[in-house]
Amino acid sequence: PMPVVIAGALVKGKENYLAIGAYGVISMQPPLVYISSMKAHFTNVGIKETGYFSINVPPAALVKKTDYCGLVSGRDTNKSSVFSGFYGKEKHAPLIQECPVNVVCKVVKTLDFPNNEVFIGEVVEYYVDKTCLTNNTPDPKKIDPLLLAGHMYRKLGGVAGTAFSAGKALMKQS
Repeated sequence: PMPVVIAGALVKGKENYLAIGAYGVISMQPPLVYISSMKAHFTNVGIKETGYFSINVPPAALVKKTDYCGLVSGRDTNKSSVFSGFYGKEKHAPLIQECPVNVVCKVVKTLDFPNNEVFIGEVVEYYVDKTCLTNNTPDPKKIDPLLLAGHMYRKLGGVAGTAFSAGKALMKQS
């Protein structure tokens, strides 16, 4: 399963959104993330034009709107009204109010592959809906992110273990 995010960009001055199934964190210090987008996508034009993009984490309840943004092209359809957009301090990339997590990224590198472009962005701003925090930390259960597994959207299940702790018992045995 892969997380599904919605990339936002200003394309020729207009908000545009694209569902992305290839996203990830590259580094925590400095905070770097990537999105991979097919070269034909209209959103790429805006990312290259402005040097910025947003990553918006949709909750499972937005599955129809998220999928729609991956099905239609901004070349033919104005997707700016699909969501309630807003901007942070950086006015270069639209964010989505309905998404509990929003991140503004400045492009630091673009990787060119035969069919895709990978945009590596430094996180310059982020927003998390306060109702999705537990002990001041983003809570995946409350965020309820979409996951893509094959041709199916999925939701998160329960906790499997604690990172950087679950394997310590095996360290003592070796």
